[in-house]
Amino acid sequence: MPPTYPATVIVWPDAALGTKEHCLVNGEDIASIGRVVNQQVRIVRSPTERALYTVKGDSLPLGNVQMMVAGWDRLGGGEAETVTVDAEVTRSSLTDAEAQTDSEFVERLTDNGKHHGLIALAPHGGMIERYTDMQAECVGQQLAAKCVSVWRCKGWKSGGGAYDRWHITSTEIHEESFPLLQTVIDRGFKFAVAFHGWTNDHICIGGLSPASLKQELRAAIEAAIDDSGILVVTDADPLCPDEFNGNHPNNLVNRLSANGIQIEQSLAARTDYWEAIADAVAGVLGPKVTVCTAPVFEGAKGLACLGTIIGYIILLIFLLLLIWIPGVFCVFKGVLFRIAHACTGNSDPCIEL
Repeated sequence: MPPTYPATVIVWPDAALGTKEHCLVNGEDIASIGRVVNQQVRIVRSPTERALYTVKGDSLPLGNVQMMVAGWDRLGGGEAETVTVDAEVTRSSLTDAEAQTDSEFVERLTDNGKHHGLIALAPHGGMIERYTDMQAECVGQQLAAKCVSVWRCKGWKSGGGAYDRWHITSTEIHEESFPLLQTVIDRGFKFAVAFHGWTNDHICIGGLSPASLKQELRAAIEAAIDDSGILVVTDADPLCPDEFNGNHPNNLVNRLSANGIQIEQSLAARTDYWEAIADAVAGVLGPKVTVCTAPVFEGAKGLACLGTIIGYIILLIFLLLLIWIPGVFCVFKGVLFRIAHACTGNSDPCIEL
């Protein structure tokens, strides 16, 4: 069982605590389950009422948890009562189908443990911000030959309300609360793109990536949805306001890459054009992901293996004369890999050199 503790809810007026995603706790209580301020917890009221919160303070008396009226409404509202504070935010052992049936929240990661070119994100997939997880996965599939990484969370709630139950603002998502995210947070990706949904009727492209890249993405998305009538803007436009433009340095996409890109999309854009938008993003970012991967080949046996090694050594000497040419160094590393694995071969297309 995950670490938990019981706590009595104190409900405060909405102006007192920040947002409905926040809660206050006792420091000793929260330490007992291995969590600290600014990390996420799951608060469970009943088998059918549970939601995620960010801990924003730890000065309450022992055995209490405090939240706004709107925060308590995430758990059904009404009279305050005793709840369970749970350190395990996700239930990732469940399949997507099981999570959907159980109105649950899961974390997923596609990653080879080494890739650093591009990570596609969807922190609010499933029914939280519909179609965004499918977009991140689509980018991963389009660029599978480059072994790009994909991190996404998916949440559901029977009868609706997945957003209220599972949404955590991107600037506050803490890797310590998301085990799979923790494995990639310090990777240093060259690019990161996050797919989001909002209630506005247009698309906003932000993040701390260069303005030229955001304009390139804007043009590609406009071309992909040119029959939609949906406006596409970048963070240079007032229609892309600060609270949604992904430009805060604490935004998850910017913590993963110095070239972070956040794409906020209307429901119509996500519903009717999710795949076209994802394809457009992959089309722009794919050529920029210049990761050098190992060749896939069958191993040779006996004397044939020795002859193969000798042939590659001769090729290696020739490549040394051309090493200054762009792209040749990757070929050079590929030949070195072939020499090292000449007898065994390689079937993994995602080994980075």
